[in-house]
Amino acid sequence: MRKCYSLNQDWLFHYGAIQEPLKIAKKAYALGGLTSPLPEEAGDRVITSAGGDYFLKLIAQGDKQIGLRNLASTDLTSSLSQEWQKITVPHDWKVAQPFKDEPRNLMSGSKSDTTGYYRRTFSLPANLFQDNRVILHFAGIMGLADFWLNGAYLGQNISGYTAKDFDITEMARYGSEGINALLIKVDTTAGHEGWWYEGAGIYKNVWLEVVPNLHIDTDSLYIFTKQLTSQKATVQVDFTVKNYGAVKQVQPQITIFDQTVNLVSHTLATDQDEKYTATFVLAQPKLWTPGTPNLYTAKVTVGMDTVTQTFGIRTFSYDTTGFYLNQQHYELHGVCEHQDFAGVGIALTQDIVDYKIKILKEMGVNAIRSTHHFASTELLTACDRLGILVINENRLLESTSWRVADLIKMVKQSRNHASIAFWSIANEEVIGNTQLGSRVAKRLVSTIKHLDKERLIISAELLNPEGIVDADYLSNLDVLGVNYPEADVMGSGAKLIKEKYPQQPLMSTENASYFSTRGVYKDDATKQQCSNFGSLYSMILPGKRQPNEPGVGGTAHPETVMTYLKAHAYMGGVFLWSGFDYFGEPSPFTYPAISSQFGVVDTCGFKKDYFYYYKAHWTSKPFVHVMPHWNEAGLDIDAQGNVAIRAFSNLSMAECLVNGKSFGRKVVSDCRVDWTVPYAAGELKIIAYGSHGETIQTVKVTSGSVDSLKTTLLFDGQSEQLYSLTALDKNKQIVPTSNQSVVISVTGGHILGLGNGNPADISAHSLTRINLFNGKALVILKKDTTTITVAATFG
Repeated sequence: MRKCYSLNQDWLFHYGAIQEPLKIAKKAYALGGLTSPLPEEAGDRVITSAGGDYFLKLIAQGDKQIGLRNLASTDLTSSLSQEWQKITVPHDWKVAQPFKDEPRNLMSGSKSDTTGYYRRTFSLPANLFQDNRVILHFAGIMGLADFWLNGAYLGQNISGYTAKDFDITEMARYGSEGINALLIKVDTTAGHEGWWYEGAGIYKNVWLEVVPNLHIDTDSLYIFTKQLTSQKATVQVDFTVKNYGAVKQVQPQITIFDQTVNLVSHTLATDQDEKYTATFVLAQPKLWTPGTPNLYTAKVTVGMDTVTQTFGIRTFSYDTTGFYLNQQHYELHGVCEHQDFAGVGIALTQDIVDYKIKILKEMGVNAIRSTHHFASTELLTACDRLGILVINENRLLESTSWRVADLIKMVKQSRNHASIAFWSIANEEVIGNTQLGSRVAKRLVSTIKHLDKERLIISAELLNPEGIVDADYLSNLDVLGVNYPEADVMGSGAKLIKEKYPQQPLMSTENASYFSTRGVYKDDATKQQCSNFGSLYSMILPGKRQPNEPGVGGTAHPETVMTYLKAHAYMGGVFLWSGFDYFGEPSPFTYPAISSQFGVVDTCGFKKDYFYYYKAHWTSKPFVHVMPHWNEAGLDIDAQGNVAIRAFSNLSMAECLVNGKSFGRKVVSDCRVDWTVPYAAGELKIIAYGSHGETIQTVKVTSGSVDSLKTTLLFDGQSEQLYSLTALDKNKQIVPTSNQSVVISVTGGHILGLGNGNPADISAHSLTRINLFNGKALVILKKDTTTITVAATFG
């Protein structure tokens, strides 16, 4: 029977270098040191026979350990220094490290690179290896990773975006042989894969899997929609059975919904593989869409091994008119996403990912582009279940053997996820649209199509204003992805490609890159903050600029993006850069800016104002939102005492009132309406009116000084909870300008991380104290009991 055992607990971590173990050994499993059991741990440093003991003592005057050192260069290190600390994975060690003003690390979040070591021991039952294989799984380690187990070097993993597995069946220790000693070196000094914050360490789950000798190869299991009509779906199931044991008679069984199929019986010899295929016809299938994310489960059984796999029934296509889901035209309301979050860096749990998806769904998002790396299992699982289409993106346009191997692993391990609609082979590669790029693209596309029969293949390209592309390169793609086709700095590139290649499907794969800081309504370079009304800082030019200069406010403003989409529906939709703010890439500022400001929400998931602009376009439930807040401090009041007001709504008319005085009703155009009014402390009210008589309103009031904190449970997951802290005055009104220090305590759980969304907060890491930013902060905690309390006071 297949079993999985979590190894997330009880790790020891050492920040910084230690004496690195050797990788080449003179004798088997004899490297010793921290790669083997220590004296206080069960088991010998090196397992030796009676003859081995005799010889080792003979050459070292009776001292077996000295004999090992002399014969095999065995490291006789026998203790761990006090610098080793106990941790739990997922773990991102950079989160706790101080920010530093190092220009070389500005784009990666202003955290220094170094080496770290992880060590863990585990025991296995005496007879576990009999009739089983034992597999060690690492879902993700950020940094160049080297692995040692039981005195031997296991191997290396290069990319932080690819899982690593080791079959340790023969080399593991069982029963009285002692404990298994696992040592991992993680080095982030060898180079960065991205120009954003990537974190460091074992940032995803680790587990041990025990599978029968006769078992299903899970990477080979592939379930896909072969044919779909209005009445039925034909689903094909492919998989391979492996036999590492004695000769067996094998008859796999597959169950989907209410159908069970017994496949033809085969005799499998030792070390033989056998491929199987089965076809199911499902009447009146429940289709998967973002609005109705229906999932089916297939159960595959072979002997003592059973694997269950969820999948969705749906089809994808794309032509010169746009994207089609289940043969229906479907507009993509997408965002681009990296994989970090406030307080925890890249060590995201399933609950945190679910929370992020919940926020994006509220805005009307129906698609995510995993940029610029393979999507995590946690993200794909959430998107399957909650209903989000995914572009799963390859890291680099390279055909080196290890990059191709990583691509194969990515496709095999994620192709059963219902949410994946596209594979992207690259992002903005400078070799794209060259003959070299075409040769590499052909190899990668061929690799993907050999493994997957459903998805569309794209590449996200940063093109030139002249629209110069390479026809051979384009021929590899189902769809040409174009980044920022709406932006002035891109000129008419996309239009010219459309004219020259009218049969080439085109798709917007990255849009906007609009600067904004949550709760900020005037630019302030001293605080590294950008106005939500539109910053005068530029993507490409230094200092404050004039409104019409290149890149001012970002690559393109949200209104420009949506206007372009309306006029160019054949581009499929949009993929906003970005959904969430992320650490690193702090344009348009330098240190102490430490995070981006492109998101429609901040690093905590707190909404910025333009969240509501997109929500007005993409959702139908009536609402209205107004900016700015109504405290004089922080407002951009002109010499005449006037202030700009902007409201977003999906209704047709809106009226602005200040302290009961109306400043007129206006037509809501492009989901937006503006006024300029004299500032007067008190109440700002916007009333929105629908064409069918419906009304809805929102109010901002001038607050008093801070009096208390409100704690609100934002998300209650399986293992974690997320809380917001909000500053209130004595009348329980939000104080949107509060940046005071807060002390947090928790019972029934423990804090995993704190955040505030401030793109220039370089405070020392703490799990008990944080500064509010514009009235808010976030608490992420792990549940230890069923009763949780969170207390926050001003510190």
